[in-house]
Amino acid sequence: MQAVKSLVHECNAQLALFRGAVQNIGTASDGAAVRREVETTGRACFKACEAARNSILPQLRDAQGAEDANAQEWSRVASLLIGVVSMYLVEMRRCCALERTFPVPTEPCITANQITAMESLLENMENLITVHFATTEGAPEAKVTPRRRRGTSCRPQCMCSKLKTSYA
Repeated sequence: MQAVKSLVHECNAQLALFRGAVQNIGTASDGAAVRREVETTGRACFKACEAARNSILPQLRDAQGAEDANAQEWSRVASLLIGVVSMYLVEMRRCCALERTFPVPTEPCITANQITAMESLLENMENLITVHFATTEGAPEAKVTPRRRRGTSCRPQCMCSKLKTSYA
């Protein structure tokens, strides 16, 4: 479990590096070196997300329908990875938009294939989390609904009379 948490942390760190590199596109320091850095950090983030997914997906599939604490921990870690992957997708799209706005005679840093791969990864993770929570919830009749509490002498007309108006 700790190794998978460190993989998700690595994804987050790579995402931060990628975001920092993307922010340099279109600035005065933009050039071939910045684009190489964007491409390198983007590829590293992509690989880190793939590695984390490959570690988490089998555990989530095994944990479907289980209600132990370990299954909940796996779903929590998967939820964290979903957040990182969704932010990575936002940054990838932003990078593509910035590259179209500020073209450089190099290859694009992010390709459409990378974006579709991340979208499918995100969709798979979200579907597994949805299935996991759908199978671990109890029956609706087993849930206890709290009774509505009503004040003894309170009516909507006299609500203001119960409020303290002076702080002296």
